[in-house]
Amino acid sequence: MSENFPEPDLPEDDRELESLLRKLKPSPPEPAFLHELKADLEAASTADKEANDSLKWKRLVPLAFVGLLGMLAYTSYQYGPRLNPRESTVAETVAVSAPATSSTLESSQFVPVSAQGFLINSSSGGVIETEEGPRERLSLEYQDAYHWHDPETGTSIRYFEPRNEEIIIPLATD
Repeated sequence: MSENFPEPDLPEDDRELESLLRKLKPSPPEPAFLHELKADLEAASTADKEANDSLKWKRLVPLAFVGLLGMLAYTSYQYGPRLNPRESTVAETVAVSAPATSSTLESSQFVPVSAQGFLINSSSGGVIETEEGPRERLSLEYQDAYHWHDPETGTSIRYFEPRNEEIIIPLATD
């Protein structure tokens, strides 16, 4: 403390102690103590750095494990029925590139199982003017699927064929 500051109201004994404490001057630390202090500081910083590095790995490993479990759950949900061969009762599937004719189907005893059409895409071709008034042109893309089965050999044939349609829809006018 400095002598410039006014002294608070203290008893006489405390004033003497304060004046003695102000006269004290710190001595520089010994070189051996400084060397020991520096070594302790380096050891502590090295230990902190190693602890931080291992802490990063300790956080990463459980996170990677949770991610792996999530991927496994998604895969089993998405592809599980296809991966279990015991539950699969689908007969051997033969893909053909051309539609089977009726004579081929009759001679080999193929039985039609199903025929389905799936709408894949639709898009507007815009508004056109006709004699009856404004109309909207609509383009539709389908994927037709046909399925035949031969009960004698257990062979199944599935045929997929794309199909496009264009329809004209009348628009309401006021």
